[in-house]
Amino acid sequence: MSRLHRYSVAALRTIFGAFFTFSGLNHIFAFWQPPAPHTAAGRTFIAGLEASGFVLPLIGVLFVYAGVALMAARLVPLALLLLAAPVVVIFGYHFVTEGQTLGPHLPLLAIYLLLAWEERSAWHAMFSARGRSALRPDLRGEDVVLP
Repeated sequence: MSRLHRYSVAALRTIFGAFFTFSGLNHIFAFWQPPAPHTAAGRTFIAGLEASGFVLPLIGVLFVYAGVALMAARLVPLALLLLAAPVVVIFGYHFVTEGQTLGPHLPLLAIYLLLAWEERSAWHAMFSARGRSALRPDLRGEDVVLP
């Protein structure tokens, strides 16, 4: 891997982490008002999140943790795993609910996929079909210790 590639990935990871840290702090402290939804479905979705009273602060804490982890380059695979569902929801909200074919959701998804691809070796253990278990039940239902 070239030096330019490593620095580019580190810069993207830091910018991505800063974006989610800012967004998470905004979910917790509400210091910046994002643009209002354009469609009735979008307004209903956002109103539901706000009405719950705990989803937005929870998302904020998740975003801050993942963003700081990405900026610090610590536990990057875990941070990306925590951000997987929110990135898909952000993309779906803008693309499906708001009907935006072009917008901020496309670079967000592209950067996420690039960072996830860079961490693909860490995903292998999570998604491999083989599980390593010290105990395996035999046909009688009793646990047998495997060597």
